Amino acid sequence: MSKIDWTEEKLQYIREHYPTETAQDIADVIGCSDCTVNFKAKELGVVKAPSFRKSDFQGRYVKKGRLK
Repeated sequence: MSKIDWTEEKLQYIREHYPTETAQDIADVIGCSDCTVNFKAKELGVVKAPSFRKSDFQGRYVKKGRLK
């Protein structure tokens, strides 16, 4: 298991995107698992927006570049 290099860029990405995007979409960009994203978001005190609904994101996949 590789350890994630938590750069400020990656942490900021989670802060900005976690409330309205799926953990898997964020994980694809950061280069880790969705569980890791959820754990780090909890550590940072970031929560899903009230308007976030999993069903809003089903079937939508946008390929994003990875953060280094």
